[in-house]
Amino acid sequence: MRIATYNIHGWQTEAGRPNEQLVATTLASTGADIVGLNEVFYPRAMPGSDQPSLSWLAGQLGMEFVFGPCMRWPAEEDLPTDAYGNALLSRWPIAANASHLLSPVPGKHQRGLLEGRILLPEDRTLTVYVTHLDHTDEDARLQQLRALRSWTMRDRNRPHVVMGDFNAVSPWDLQARPDLAAALRVHPKGHNLVPEDGPSVISQMEKAGYVDTYRQFGHPGARSLIPPDTDIRIDYIFVSQAMAKDVQSCVIWEEPSGEEASDHRAVVAEVQL
Repeated sequence: MRIATYNIHGWQTEAGRPNEQLVATTLASTGADIVGLNEVFYPRAMPGSDQPSLSWLAGQLGMEFVFGPCMRWPAEEDLPTDAYGNALLSRWPIAANASHLLSPVPGKHQRGLLEGRILLPEDRTLTVYVTHLDHTDEDARLQQLRALRSWTMRDRNRPHVVMGDFNAVSPWDLQARPDLAAALRVHPKGHNLVPEDGPSVISQMEKAGYVDTYRQFGHPGARSLIPPDTDIRIDYIFVSQAMAKDVQSCVIWEEPSGEEASDHRAVVAEVQL
């Protein structure tokens, strides 16, 4: 089984062009069976079409999908056209799902957590959580993480996955590359991704028992965010301790230069079923 997390930059390339086809091509090339997406607008339609981009993508990949909005709206049947949030796609049935709003932080965008229960072969289930934390402040991310953990702790004794764009650099990357920490602190986009002092959301995830799958198989200082001219890894696939032994590999998926669908790269983990 392959699991992927991918921030798709609001259905646009870094240059602002529609990227639905590029996203589909990239995800198809990964061979992923379960996909978590960040920066999704739904039910925003494909250019020149009435079909929502997310449903089109799921159809191209032969997957089911659910969407988790990161916004509050009046109780209506229809979401606003520009509702944004996270999405979960699966080659197997998504038996149940829930969308949770994380703790609101004054002056920050509302963030959410999408929960999906996937029915695997042989009547097994796997719970997958998809999230996207604040990009401006570590304290805000820590507040959001506490809310996230209030939901994920229900599965603490069962195999489950927590993945997405955490907008935070791992202490493992920083310790191995002291020059990286110094470069990020003065970088116009990167300085908000490194805590000045105290705990980080990544260390707190690891303290809670989650395993950073890329850390098990990759090298420090890798890049999952493309635009900054330095090596920043902020996209993660975390697995619970009960699932860690089943992870076989984890890579950052690199597209051909100039053909990137997003300003992020997908992260892909191979897990033994």
